[in-house]
Amino acid sequence: MIDWARLQGVYGPAHDVPVLLQAAGNGAKDAWDELWIQLWHQGNTCDAGIAALPTLASLAQHTNRAVRLPAIELAGEIVGAGLREGRPLKKMKELHQPVAMLSALADGWLSERPADYRVCFRAKLALDGFPVLSYVLDDFLDFCCDVSCPQCSDKVSIVIGDYGCYSSIRDWNLGDVHPIPLRPAAPDDLQDAEQGLHHAAIRDEQPKLAWGLRHVFGDAECGTCDTTFSVISALEAKRTPSTEFQENTGAATAPAEHDEGENRHWPAPPF
Repeated sequence: MIDWARLQGVYGPAHDVPVLLQAAGNGAKDAWDELWIQLWHQGNTCDAGIAALPTLASLAQHTNRAVRLPAIELAGEIVGAGLREGRPLKKMKELHQPVAMLSALADGWLSERPADYRVCFRAKLALDGFPVLSYVLDDFLDFCCDVSCPQCSDKVSIVIGDYGCYSSIRDWNLGDVHPIPLRPAAPDDLQDAEQGLHHAAIRDEQPKLAWGLRHVFGDAECGTCDTTFSVISALEAKRTPSTEFQENTGAATAPAEHDEGENRHWPAPPF
């Protein structure tokens, strides 16, 4: 039995969360709005949000889409935020089954090819153990993020989109100096959750997403020390408060014309 009165929501005690969850299960939109306010805020979550995951997993099985889909989306955001904050969700055995169930239900939602496909896919990414990719994912038209080289720790820009697919040591004045092509993963080489996510994109006729995922799940080269490293491992190593992602993600710049563990994601299922 959860003692909600002892748990904290984003803005204070969470004693009213059980009532809100019950109302949300009856399809009350205002209850869902309040749950978002209390359990998740701007990429961060709280103890009450983590405690609500088993109930959200139950609501995600509801026959009413107005209950099922918000439950999956909110649960994905809570799991993603919790992992980025360093909460030990992997060690919480009571979450293993609910999160695995939510992941499967998210996949079912994706197979329906909803209009808000990218929202559901971000939830699926978080539930499958890719909380940082879930946070920064876009349409792969102009995807850019900075990661640290695991060998020399220099900041390496990863670009995937219309400007090309490459890694680079970005120069403030010159742009992406000495871009080095990324090495996308072959579909047959993908394992576990990576394979499942790529398969979902192919199944659901999302070719740009599938193409981008192959690059994210592939390798990059550091322009400073020539080390080859896994893009997704370097990206998921950025599991720190979400302000870092807001500061270090942004639009790509054209290449300069004069020049050519613990942080590893979980296997599927994540718990």
